[in-house]
Amino acid sequence: MQEEVQPYSRSRELSIQLSLNGFSFVVFDLSPGGGGEAILRSVAYRENDIESILQREPMLTAIEPPLERVFVSCSTDHVLLIPQPLFEPERAEQYLVAANMYVPGMTTLSNNLLSAQAAAVWQVDAGSAAGLLQLYPGALFYHPLLLELEATPANHIHAILDGELVHLTICHDRLYAAESFRAETPEELLYYIQRLVKHDGFTSYRLVLTGEGAERLRGFFDRYFNEVEAREITFYNHQRIRELCG
Repeated sequence: MQEEVQPYSRSRELSIQLSLNGFSFVVFDLSPGGGGEAILRSVAYRENDIESILQREPMLTAIEPPLERVFVSCSTDHVLLIPQPLFEPERAEQYLVAANMYVPGMTTLSNNLLSAQAAAVWQVDAGSAAGLLQLYPGALFYHPLLLELEATPANHIHAILDGELVHLTICHDRLYAAESFRAETPEELLYYIQRLVKHDGFTSYRLVLTGEGAERLRGFFDRYFNEVEAREITFYNHQRIRELCG
């Protein structure tokens, strides 16, 4: 658990992340003393019992300071990307059924706002989704795989390290591949990169590792890539979605 507490704010933004085995949130103070934004509170739980967490975290339901925006990240490897020209929001469940990814009893979500190239369709626990939608009806739900589809430069591989998951974007002269998957070891991540690139020249790409644990992995990947950049950033998804939404 990590926590920072700053003085009272006149307004705030809330960023929530639902992951495989946990729930985290960051409250951004939009008007702290001294200028510039600050984190008013940040907490990570190794559980997904949202009802219990809400009882322990009054800031999630407080009326004051007012919430300007709420973002909800759903970090799961069961996500399907649909090319934007083909995407129809009302057919979200049908896409999952066609891909043999639909799970009855779960809530299907989608986002087609963050990338001009693709929309994402995924599912979350129905109880969690209902609770968050009731609390924050105007929240923007998104999948982290969408975060770098537009920003990954040519001949780059960008790996967002997200707990047990990695969100991987590969760009040659244009977007080549994007996938979310579980990778518990650097060897597993290397295997997925090799499998997705599908040719022996994968080492010519520049590899960018972003998130907690990036620096620790740099030494391993230095043996396989000519260029490796490690960006050790805490709460990367929370901050990146706010950048994308201005």
